[in-house]
Amino acid sequence: MTTPSAVEAAPPDSCAACRGSLDALGRCGKCGAVFGEAYRCPLCHALSDIEKSPTLYYRCRTCGGPRIPPSAGPSSERETALLKTARAEQLRAGAFRVGSGFALASGLLSVLVTNVVLLATSPAPFAKAAALFASVVPLLLSFLSFRRAAKHKQRFEQALQQAWLSAAARVAEHAGTLLDAASLAKTLGIDETRAELLLAELSVQDFVQPRLEPAAKVRVTELGDPAELTAAAEADSRQVEGGASKP
Repeated sequence: MTTPSAVEAAPPDSCAACRGSLDALGRCGKCGAVFGEAYRCPLCHALSDIEKSPTLYYRCRTCGGPRIPPSAGPSSERETALLKTARAEQLRAGAFRVGSGFALASGLLSVLVTNVVLLATSPAPFAKAAALFASVVPLLLSFLSFRRAAKHKQRFEQALQQAWLSAAARVAEHAGTLLDAASLAKTLGIDETRAELLLAELSVQDFVQPRLEPAAKVRVTELGDPAELTAAAEADSRQVEGGASKP
């Protein structure tokens, strides 16, 4: 009876699935699997690849949250916090949007049923007004939910834009030299038009950001002997009096 031979573990610089070579960030160039910590999602903390999204630019394949393509430098804490904020605002906007649609459907159905009942029966004017008002309440709730969804969507877009700006600043700092739009677009996986907009906004922020004034320097001198200071003051006063007494 023969025992199966143990499977050799894949070396750290090769893919564990196909034994292909990995790039500097831990992505297999043969099968596309990811192993490096650069691909760890800051939202779900899973080692997951990213994919393009029409609303998020890039999103995690595991949780669907917004992601920024990994680069040579590690993500900053501000960048991660902004991505988490964007994800939270995205979920809130979606929840209010669903609630708005449900309230709208309920309101329309309520108005339809109320009108049919009012046509079939002839209630008092007060009862008719109360029934119509009650049927319109879901429509008002739908409008309010829609407004809240739009507000959370705006906050989501702002947080996502700030996260991309933070990533662009990180890439520019890591480059160490003047970064052009083509290099930034290649690093972050975006087109040059968007890269130019990010660089322009970074330049505006650097120009508008107030420069901190240097701290005031305090010069400390050693005090002399009190008797000497008193004598010097009296000599000065005598000179002043002598000068004033001259014609």
